[in-house]
Order: sequence, then structure tokens, then C-alpha cells
Amino acid sequence: RLEKNNDFEIVKDKNILYLDADKVSYPLTIRKWKKGDWFVPFGMNGKKKVSDYFSDQKFSLFEKEDTWLLCSDKDILWIVGERADNRFRIGNKTQHIITITLED
Repeated sequence: RLEKNNDFEIVKDKNILYLDADKVSYPLTIRKWKKGDWFVPFGMNGKKKVSDYFSDQKFSLFEKEDTWLLCSDKDILWIVGERADNRFRIGNKTQHIITITLED
């Protein structure tokens, strides 16, 4: 958890997630997707089913089964290595930031 200051810079990388720490509930969990899962893709306002996201991105069956979700309570924060949830993004009012990096 970092304090947001003028030196903070976002690196655009699908393997790095930045979250508004004050919007997140703990503990964070990681799991595979389930039928009916949904999130609000970064940059969008409406919700989208994870299965529809996979179809739109042309995921193979193997890729779907191999994909992890980072969750906060019942909310999906991140389709790991793919897309973050817009509800937890860093904004002008953000004071604390969580940075999570996916490493191979």
C-alpha cells in the first residue's frame, strides 16, 4: 500500500495492476472463473460476463480454464494478466494505491 503522490507513475503493462486501496476489501483471493461471474472492464461503465469477455478476446478452452481471477470479497478485481475492473481504478480522489505484479 503506497501513498499517492506527485512522483507516482503508472506503467502500462497487462501484468501490473494498480488499485485504489480504499475501495478494496481484504483478504484478497485468487480463483478460477465460474459460470455467471461478471466484472466492469476497465474503461467501461457497464458490467460484462467473464465468459463474454473470453469469447470477445477469442480465448481457447485451455486459456479459459487456465485463467485466474483476483477477487475482493465477491467482486472480481482483475482477470489476471488481462483486464482490471473499472470500479477499483485509481482516480483523482485516490489516496492509497495497491500495486500487484504478475511474474512468470
